[in-house]
Amino acid sequence: MLTREMVGRTIGQNWHYVCLEHVGVPFVWHYHPEFELTLTVGAQGTRYIGGNVARFDNLDLALVAPNQAHTWHSRTPSKHTRIQVVFFTLNWLRGLAENGLPELAAFTKWLSTVHEGVVFGPACSQAVLAAFDLLHHQRDIARLSSLMAIFEAISRDKDAIQIGGLAGTNGTNGTDARLDAALDFLHANYMHPISLEAVANAASTSQSTIKRLLRLHLKASMVELLIQLRIGHACHLLVSTEKSVGLVASESGFSNPGHFFALFRHSHKMTPSEFRARHHFKAGENIA
Repeated sequence: MLTREMVGRTIGQNWHYVCLEHVGVPFVWHYHPEFELTLTVGAQGTRYIGGNVARFDNLDLALVAPNQAHTWHSRTPSKHTRIQVVFFTLNWLRGLAENGLPELAAFTKWLSTVHEGVVFGPACSQAVLAAFDLLHHQRDIARLSSLMAIFEAISRDKDAIQIGGLAGTNGTNGTDARLDAALDFLHANYMHPISLEAVANAASTSQSTIKRLLRLHLKASMVELLIQLRIGHACHLLVSTEKSVGLVASESGFSNPGHFFALFRHSHKMTPSEFRARHHFKAGENIA
């Protein structure tokens, strides 16, 4: 199930840091309106960001765009496992850039190009280890300095791989309450039939306004966004359950299995069954 995680601005902060040690990387399919930068050390498993699925091994650094469904799954944790997560908003950084810190302008411009997310190269991941360690132990201005050093490193990583998909949701970040309400409604109800009228009613605005806001901030229509959410949920069911492909389609919001099959194959360049064979937890546990 896709859940809305409460972090960052939702608890009154423009950026928020979390560190987990000696634990597994849990499979919790979730989203939130903040960017999420996650450094995983000493774990092996599978990373899911939107419709992208990939293995990670021992050292992994990834950025997730706002409101993008994502999760991680790892094998048995070791005493060396460490997960460090930074949540932050684009509006916060833009505000700083526009009010006395123009040095941040290039970074905010780079962030605006992020769609579903970014996976960083091994050299960059290794390079930010020291800064993440300082981020964990320092306080006040020194801690903020470590965060800025991390931002500098990731924006200059030439080996970074941007995850595609629909144009990024990074423009939302609370910029329009109507859009936030519409997204919350879509995330809560995408497994059921949804009309543009229902979305507009949930956002207390007109259908034409919702269409304009989705196109302006997400560069997508409501139908395109629904497909992305439903395909992402189908990926979750395919890798974490033994449910039939037909049942996966139905529980992901697709009334026509053939339509689901065609959309899934177009999105992932493989059939749902092939996707399950490659990425299912049980099948993946033996992959080095």
